[in-house]
Amino acid sequence: MEVQHIEAETVRVLRQRIADARRAASADIPEARNDADDPHYWQRVFEANASAVLAVLPRVQLAAGHVVRYRFYGRQGSDLLVRPFVVRAAADVSTFLTLLDWHAPPDASTPATGETQDVDLLYRHFQFEPTAVGAFEYWLAMQELWASQRWIHSTVLADAAELTQLTSHPHWRVERPVERVEPAVIRGAADGTQLGVLLHCPLERHSVTFNRVRIVPDQSIELAESLVVALGERGLLT
Repeated sequence: MEVQHIEAETVRVLRQRIADARRAASADIPEARNDADDPHYWQRVFEANASAVLAVLPRVQLAAGHVVRYRFYGRQGSDLLVRPFVVRAAADVSTFLTLLDWHAPPDASTPATGETQDVDLLYRHFQFEPTAVGAFEYWLAMQELWASQRWIHSTVLADAAELTQLTSHPHWRVERPVERVEPAVIRGAADGTQLGVLLHCPLERHSVTFNRVRIVPDQSIELAESLVVALGERGLLT
């Protein structure tokens, strides 16, 4: 096993592809005032976003004839509570939606515990290229599908120059210096693939966190550790 770092240009290209896919999906389904709490509207929005994002991540493949669907559960503050799942494209999910309970996404500070059925309902329907970049793209894809508020506002840092640009601004302080900023991937372990990524999030307070993530052999995603690297000024929700 060895640590492989994702090249900064690859990170930037993938970030831009995802941003463009998000914009295209949003433009196709504009929001009207009476859509704000309509579950059918938000399910269409998230499904369009999932389709658009998966189309620009070529190292991740959804099983043929299948699509990503969503159930929308409402709001928690400014966060939209959703749960993704995979079904055959022609399947009628109306009854299934009433049986599917919400649980926190994998990147939540207090993730779901116990049996979630996410492996059978989501993860097992995907394949990804058995390379470091393939694992990184798969993690990006799953983050996009869960679409937590924190993730939607976060940016994966590509290199030291981006971290320096952030932390050189007034009111920033570095809590934990890091040797490398490029996302790191460790493959080949019996307990799955490990990723280490730095995320800038501007919500309650601007912050950069180091996130250690595990792709379990069943392809589910676990947030193993999240450590504050740097803190800045107050953020968007203050």
